[in-house]
Amino acid sequence: MPQRGGGKAVSAGRGVLYIAVAKLYFMIAGYAIYFTLPRLLGTEAAWGDYLLVVGLASVIDNVIVTGTIQGVSRFTAQGDVSADAVKRAALRVQLLLGGGVALSFFGLAPVIAGWENDPSLTSYYRLASGIVFSYALYAVFVGSANGLRHFGKQASLDVGFATLRAGAILGGAAAGFGVFGAIGGFVGAAGLILVVSALWIGLPRGAERFPPTRIAGFMVRLFIYTLALNATMRVDLFLLKRYAIELVGATGEAAARAASALAGHYGTAQSLAFIPYQAILAVAFVIFPLVSRSTFDDDLAATQAYIRQTLRLSLVFSAAVATVFIANPQAVIVVPYPATYVAGAPALRILAGGMVFFSMFTIINTILNGAGRTMDTIVSGLVTVGASIAANAIAVPRAGSPAAALEVAREIAGKSPDAIRAAKRLLNNLSVDPAAALLAESVEQQKLLGSPNQTESVRANLEKRAPKFADA
Repeated sequence: MPQRGGGKAVSAGRGVLYIAVAKLYFMIAGYAIYFTLPRLLGTEAAWGDYLLVVGLASVIDNVIVTGTIQGVSRFTAQGDVSADAVKRAALRVQLLLGGGVALSFFGLAPVIAGWENDPSLTSYYRLASGIVFSYALYAVFVGSANGLRHFGKQASLDVGFATLRAGAILGGAAAGFGVFGAIGGFVGAAGLILVVSALWIGLPRGAERFPPTRIAGFMVRLFIYTLALNATMRVDLFLLKRYAIELVGATGEAAARAASALAGHYGTAQSLAFIPYQAILAVAFVIFPLVSRSTFDDDLAATQAYIRQTLRLSLVFSAAVATVFIANPQAVIVVPYPATYVAGAPALRILAGGMVFFSMFTIINTILNGAGRTMDTIVSGLVTVGASIAANAIAVPRAGSPAAALEVAREIAGKSPDAIRAAKRLLNNLSVDPAAALLAESVEQQKLLGSPNQTESVRANLEKRAPKFADA
């Protein structure tokens, strides 16, 4: 037993190393998209559209990928049937289930866009259905590699897909095709990595059978949990888009564009807050087959050791990153994003703290899934997403109103146009260096003092009348 435990420890250590490096690369490539694409798309509204469409597709993708990988990995790792038999059963399930979900996503695209009060998103959602189908089949091959502890192959697929995805998305946008080109690039990369994984991991061979209903039943339970988990991550963005039209004080296409811009600001904060969560996913991928095997073998000591080490590592890392984000969210945002996205700083401060708890929630439920206690994770996931939906549905519409927005706009419009432009220049050139920021403010103040509009502002205040500014 000690020897086998030592072998498991070595395997776990190598698995963590392989997948951690691959996930780190996947994160870097993913954030290369996040930090570059807003500039290529040109407007905050276009960036918001991309985040909304890919965000919803990602909820579905993550449900399918996580549930399928863990389902295939679990039955493969237990070793009572061949990996090829499990793989064959899973592919049959995903041709029906994944294909059906992709077709439904395509057909419901107008309904989804209408719910978000923005019909222009319909074509984007239809295109993104291709990502859903490719991911459904791709996840089977990754799950097989994970269950066999072929962590090197799994890591290589992660690296290859991250490279293809980043190049295709940024290439589509850079070619001038905008949001459609970026999403189309994503579809192409997903299709290509599916072909690569099928060739490398291998299509199922042999005559051994595994009941598709057995793996389907386990997957469906995981799907319910992962749907709740991923909906919790994204529901705030979707509700913001839906209700933002009521907050911007505009109508029609102008309102839709303004709402997408708000989604772009908030999605920017989300992308940064998700960094610790994305990093510890590497731990989740490794711990799942290990806990699955140790519980199957009734090895309580090994299971407890895996849990203690995993929770300790995850908490230390996620809390350390969140501390930096909470301390200075403005400085964090302006490093990778244009200064106009600093509007998302208040949201980043809140999201970063919440993501520590969410990361631990994810790891704990991954361990429970690996131990076969899927119903516990379903209940906790549904309660969490229900609370999130209720809180957002109540809070977002009350964040502001057209009347309040117009009142603020009227108040700003009554101020000196020179002072308004100076304030905008300071915001657009926000510096992470406090000394430089104070110097810039001093320069702007010197320009305003004694100017005709500043003099008129003082005189009007003394004479108790509305100022008459000259707007050069």
